[in-house]
Parts: sequence; C-alpha cells; structure tokens
Amino acid sequence: QECTVVESNYERFKKTFEFSHGQQGNSPFSELLMGKINYSAINSYLSHWKKATDDVSLLGRLHDWLVVDVDPERIENSSKIPDSYLNELRAFGCLRAKIPKEYGGLGLSQCQYSKLLEELGSRSEVLALVVSVQQLGVAQGLLSLKKLERNQRQQQQDEVLRKKYLKQLATHALGAFCLTTPETGSDPSGLQTIARVSADGNHFEISGDWSAGGKLFTTLGTIADIYIMLAVVVYPGEDINKVDPRKRITAFIVERAYAGITVKPLSFCGWHGLPNAAIKLDKVKIPKENIVGAVGDGLKIAFMNLGSGRINISAISLGMMKHLGRVARWWGAERVQGGKPIGEHELNTEKLVNMNASIYACESFLQFVSAFADHTDVDIRLEAAMLKLFSSHTLVDIADETLQLRGGRGYESYVSQASRGDTAVAVERLFRSARMMKIGEGGSNVLKLYIMRCLLNDFLKEYEKIVNRSLSLVSRIISLVKVIGHYAKGYLFPTRSSEQNRSSPLYLHMRYVLKAQQGLKRLLMVKFITQYLIYYQIIVVSYFQKYPRQDITKPRVRIEQQQVVLGYSAEIAMLLSVMTVTCQRAAQGESPHAIALADEFCIRARDQIAIYFIKIKKHRQARSSTINELGAKIMRGDYADLLEQNIVREHLPNIRD
Repeated sequence: QECTVVESNYERFKKTFEFSHGQQGNSPFSELLMGKINYSAINSYLSHWKKATDDVSLLGRLHDWLVVDVDPERIENSSKIPDSYLNELRAFGCLRAKIPKEYGGLGLSQCQYSKLLEELGSRSEVLALVVSVQQLGVAQGLLSLKKLERNQRQQQQDEVLRKKYLKQLATHALGAFCLTTPETGSDPSGLQTIARVSADGNHFEISGDWSAGGKLFTTLGTIADIYIMLAVVVYPGEDINKVDPRKRITAFIVERAYAGITVKPLSFCGWHGLPNAAIKLDKVKIPKENIVGAVGDGLKIAFMNLGSGRINISAISLGMMKHLGRVARWWGAERVQGGKPIGEHELNTEKLVNMNASIYACESFLQFVSAFADHTDVDIRLEAAMLKLFSSHTLVDIADETLQLRGGRGYESYVSQASRGDTAVAVERLFRSARMMKIGEGGSNVLKLYIMRCLLNDFLKEYEKIVNRSLSLVSRIISLVKVIGHYAKGYLFPTRSSEQNRSSPLYLHMRYVLKAQQGLKRLLMVKFITQYLIYYQIIVVSYFQKYPRQDITKPRVRIEQQQVVLGYSAEIAMLLSVMTVTCQRAAQGESPHAIALADEFCIRARDQIAIYFIKIKKHRQARSSTINELGAKIMRGDYADLLEQNIVREHLPNIRD
C-alpha cells in the first residue's frame, strides 16, 4: 500500500511538471544527442551580442557611482540596503531597465541587461539581485502573458493589468514573485496556498500560514509593494487535496496594502542585507480582476520566466567571479613564499589558469544565451538551464580557490582586515554569497534532470508507449523496435559536421565534441533500451514456449527516475555545449589570448567528460540497487549507532535515534 501511495504522488508530480513546462522547443542545442548543433545560429548570436552591447550609455554613469558611492560592506554590516542606494538605482533607471518603453521603462535588451547585472554583481551582489528580481517579479509575469494563447477579451484584460502595474514599477513601486512555500520546493504539485472563490464569484480569499501555504524565500518580500502570488483556486465546498493542481494553480496580483498580509524578514549564511521574507496570508481579499492570465495558468507563467531568471543569476555570477579572479591574480603576484610569488608555485599556477579559462568560457556562454534570448518566439529554457548550472558551479569553485589562495586573509572578514591596516578584500563575503547561486533559480540536481528531459524529449515520447500497459504487447514492441532502429541508424551512420574549419587551432576540440555527443547517445540508449529489450524478448519467447510469464522480472525503475545516470549525462551535455560556444567565440575574434583560454578550457572539460563517461558505464542496475538500499537504511537510522555516537544530539522532529 505504501508503494502505491509513493507511485501516485510521483505520477501527480510528473504530470504537473510536464503540464507546466510543456515540450522543449527547437534551439541550438536541443538536438545535441542527435549529433546536430546549429553552428551558424551560435555564431550569429555571438555577433548579435557585440552589436547589442557596443553602446550602453547607462553603464558609464553607473560605473562611476559604484566606484565612488557604493560600499558593499555597509550593506553587509548593517544587514540593510541604504535608501539612498535604492533611490539612485531608481534614478539611473536600473529598476525599470527591461520594462518596455511604452510602459515607462528603458526597454533594454537581454544582452544589455546581462552586461548591467554583471557590472553590478562585480561590486555588490545584493544590489545586482535586487535589480534582477525587480524585473523578474511582477514585470516579467505580466509581460509573459503575451506568450499564452488568449482570446481578445482576455488580452484586453491583460493589457489593463500591464498598464496599471508596469507603470507603477517603472516609477515608484517594487515587485516580487511568490512561488515557494514551506511544503514545496521543486515540486509544485503539493502547493497548499488556497485561493477560495467567494460565493458571488467577485473575489478570492488567499490563505496560507507559516507551516503550509504561506510564501517562503520571497526576495524583495520585505520591501515590495506588489506581489505575484501562486495559489490553488478552490470553489465553495471543494477539498484542496482533491483538486488537480495542473488545472487550478493560478497567479494573482496582490498589493502589499491588502489586509491580512504578515511579512517576516529572513536572514541567511550570506547575502546580508538582501530583503527576503516569509509571508503569511490570512484570508487576503483579492478582486477577480487581479488574476494574471486565467485559472490554471500559474505554473506556466512561473516556468516561462525561469529562463530569464537563470540568465540574470549567471550574469551576476560572472561579475562576482571576475572580481574574485582579479583578486587571485593580484595576490598570486603580490604574496611571496619560498623565494617567489605564490602564483608561480605550480599547484597555484594550475589553479589560476583553470580560473581564467573557466571565466572566459562562462562569459562566452552567457553572451550566446543572452543574445539567443533577445530573439522573439524562441525557447531559451534548455540553454539557460545549462548556463545557470555551469556558471553557479564555476563561481563556487573560483570563490573556494581564491579563498584558499588568500589563506587566513581569505577566511578573515573585511572589517577585521581593515581594522589592522591590511589591504581589505571581501573574499569571505563573496564565498558565502557564491554558495547560494547553486540553490536559487533551480537547484543543481533539478537542473540536471531538466536538461536531460529536454534532450531526451523525442525518445521519451516513444518510451512512454513502451511502458504503457494499456497498449497491446505488439504496439509496445513496435515502439521499442522504432527506438532501436532510430538510434542504430545513428550508430552505423554517425553524423559528420562540415561546418568546422579544419585549419582552426580549436578544430580538434570541435571534432571531439561531435564524437562525444554520439558516444553519449549510444551509451544512454544501450543502458535504457537493453533492459526492456531483454524483458520483451523473454516475454515473446515465453509466449511461444508457453512458459509462465508471471516469473519474468520487469525493469523496476523508469528512465526519468535513474537520476545518477541522468545527472552525469547532463554534466557531459553541458560541458560539450559550453566547449562549442567557447570555441566559436574564440575563433570569431582570432585573438591569441582567446584561443589560448578556449584551448585550456576544452582540455580540462575533456578530462571531466572522460570521468563522467566512466561513471555512467560503471553505474549498473546492481550498483544502483545497492546505493538505494544503503540510503534507505541510513535514513531509517540503522547506522546511527555507528556514526552518531559521542555527540550532543540536537532535537530534530520525527527522527529515529
């Protein structure tokens, strides 16, 4: 019975996820596993970045203000953003940067906006995130309605909301997006925020408390004037637990001035001063006109905006890692140990080279994805997920290595360094801030699974037929044969690219990308198909030989649940994509420095990819079963007597000691 409940909950989550995300559209890397990469499009987008960012007049004025007036340690030590900083960001236009001009904004492109966030992030990651969330919160939610299929009456209602609230955001208001609740993280299917319809149908009452249904981790939550909140619409007499979230999760505009809203400030390991909040909702009355989209559009609106949020996080990360890279370069030359600068000691030299090559690669991919996002009617979600995964991990690695290079000074706070007259550098602050980047806008493990869902899009359609018990055995075997035939064709007649310049110093890396793509596809298909091929082969044989089929073991774990294999595969796909763009960018400029950095990055990426291939090959079903069984025992507390003795046990609810 317990297994049935788990499967039911999983299916509920899966259906909600598929419904809200929809199918991955065509993009430069969506057919990566087919050996197809659109090189001409990549080069076109990289060229677009250069044209789009040649002249951003705002950046010159902003740079001077950041240097002269902004003190990130003031925010850190007071845990508050000075009002003067917010006023200046408003005056510069940063808080309306991407709002279209027709609503009072500056109408910056994503390329220009990424450059703006990068510079802000290099000085104050907190201010950069405030600017990012201001655009992503209410503004992006209202603008994304244009991508939904709406009738003329609904489009007119959307425009009324845009004119009212976008103009407020462009002039004086701050906005925030509220999705996360205490009971939900990456799984929105269990959302407990209730929007109960009034008896006359003219308004909704939204409720949710600190334990369930209230909003959690709302950036700008303490200072926002306007929220977009996601809630499950429940009609009179209905039970929320019996409502299909796919059809009822809805977005609402909620003004801070509405009665029944209680805001509680939150604090974190890093990002001191960032206005973040938990929000309690006690029958907050919302007029029906404040629905954003239609009933059931909430998750679609939320997930349409994830791509933009991930680009923004990556731009801020790039600014932070460039700053850290400069500190590492300075200290590597400044600090002398053993008779020579520490940067010349080979172990440190290797780290410095890796840092700089990774920064160049991250910048290359950010430029490409930002330019791709500037084009209308494109699906940026796959490439944005890859970018966010790569940039966040790169930032954490660079922050860690910079702190290590600085030694005790790296671990020492800025204030402590300054108090004794040393040159104060805030590596410790950035180290703490960097770690959040692997969590916000999609945790790393979730991103890996999402990347593979996009890349295996076509295969999963046929796979669903293979495992669908409602179809006849013959239909399911035909689907299996189709999949095998499709991928066997790719194996026997591998794709060969004619778009690469053989005289390029980076040609060998690009040839490797193509071979690795094909190798990954073959490996995945062998792993996923073989188990079902053997299963159906035994069934067919048993049918003719009249063996009892009830003893035949069916493959136990579906493809999307084989998370370790998919995680390693996503790392490979991400690195191959970043290698491709980095080489294309370096080849465009033909700068010896760019070529050298791209070459160095590709050498290191190939080493990582080789390790991931080995891990995938070794992770067989028996190994997976062993890990799952051991993990279950650990969570049950079977090993507590061995590993948790001689400690002071902090009280944790519902844990077996």
